[in-house]
Amino acid sequence: MTAAPTMRALVVRGKREHGVEEVPLPAPADGEALVRVSHVAVCGTDLKLLQGDLHDAHYPVIPGHEWAGRVVAAPTRPELVGQPVVGEGITPCGRCLHCARAEWNLCTDLDEVGFTRPGAAADAFCLPAANLRVLPPELSGPEGCLLEPLGVALHAVERAPALDGARVGIIGAGTIGLLVGQLARRSGVARLSLVEPAPGRRELAGRLGLDAVPALEDWRSDPPEVVFDATGVAAVFSEGLQATRAAGTYVLVGYSGDATAAFAPSRVMLGEYTVRGVLSGYGQVDRALELAVSGAVQLSPLVSEILPLSDYRAVLARRPTAPLRTVFTPAG
Repeated sequence: MTAAPTMRALVVRGKREHGVEEVPLPAPADGEALVRVSHVAVCGTDLKLLQGDLHDAHYPVIPGHEWAGRVVAAPTRPELVGQPVVGEGITPCGRCLHCARAEWNLCTDLDEVGFTRPGAAADAFCLPAANLRVLPPELSGPEGCLLEPLGVALHAVERAPALDGARVGIIGAGTIGLLVGQLARRSGVARLSLVEPAPGRRELAGRLGLDAVPALEDWRSDPPEVVFDATGVAAVFSEGLQATRAAGTYVLVGYSGDATAAFAPSRVMLGEYTVRGVLSGYGQVDRALELAVSGAVQLSPLVSEILPLSDYRAVLARRPTAPLRTVFTPAG
């Protein structure tokens, strides 16, 4: 009897219970494609999943929602076989009230690569063939991994009021903060200032044409009216809102998991602030590809290192000021 094919994958079996294992190689279901992974990146949400701090984690799960690869099987889309691809990782149910209102990323029965279904931290994974896009030759595999966070940044800018002529602030020069900064700079802002305590990240922001300061106190004399909080640190919210101009808008992009922070709700009332959340970048993959290929947004400077997936634990103990996106190559 022939043994069933297997592959190597990073499997999270419970809170802080994870490792690279030998698992069955998936086979594409009807309408799906099997993608051989070339690169997969780890973001803050993945770290929270590995650390047991993701609020609605489903175990066991193979993480990995920022990826690039090559199609090896696609029964309903044979023209994709052999093509380098990226793709939309979210599939809404299309039946719930949120889907009826085109609020796709709030779908109550959302199917998402790396969370509710096996992700790309593996030799291969399956997803709907309709979600795939061919990765143009102008973009590398590591850059392809950054298209998903670019989609989040695009959605964040959409959730904000019009930025043309506005004073804009960004808290955090991580991957999302730097992507939001590049997009905001293209939107005709009157002033753009990014707060980041880490000198290395401020230097990178400068290379991307973004003015960066070390602390929120630097905004005190002329506070921004639109602020993007891309830190994913709950304790920043109160201080960041206080640094926003009255009647301004505070956009929460970073995910802080179950962490909480003391906050006086009357501050929102007294300043007539608007607070908006940003969940994901569903539906943005084509626009993200267009911006990256045109050079309007730079992705490669945000890739800090490329490691084998077997070294995934290297990112677990790092401080928030450590390198930006670590990209891994397949386990097998």
